[in-house]
Amino acid sequence: MIIEVDRGSVAAGDDVLPHARSIDVPSGTPLGDVVAGLLEEHFLAVIASGRATWILVADGPLAVVAQQWDEPRYLVDASQPISSFGGNGGRVSLMFRYWKQHDPDHVFAELAAGREPRR
Repeated sequence: MIIEVDRGSVAAGDDVLPHARSIDVPSGTPLGDVVAGLLEEHFLAVIASGRATWILVADGPLAVVAQQWDEPRYLVDASQPISSFGGNGGRVSLMFRYWKQHDPDHVFAELAAGREPRR
């Protein structure tokens, strides 16, 4: 299964090269494994301050990833197969939205409550 992944830019110079890419994974691969693989490959930009917050979305928010955390915190069951996060036609598209250096605990709490956190 081909999955489209992308991330927001952290600064103007970060836009020099595109971030979007396609990856091929078995449709039964758990979401958590897909995200772990992307993090192992350093898909997300590293911020010099050591504090960057990202919101992973598909059709809605799936997780919060923070540079200062050891692992993502999921808003959904990360053991679900990646194919279950497909939109129309079953196509899966993951986007990491850069949420600057906002407190990731607060961002997670707001998302868990069904609210979009202040940016």
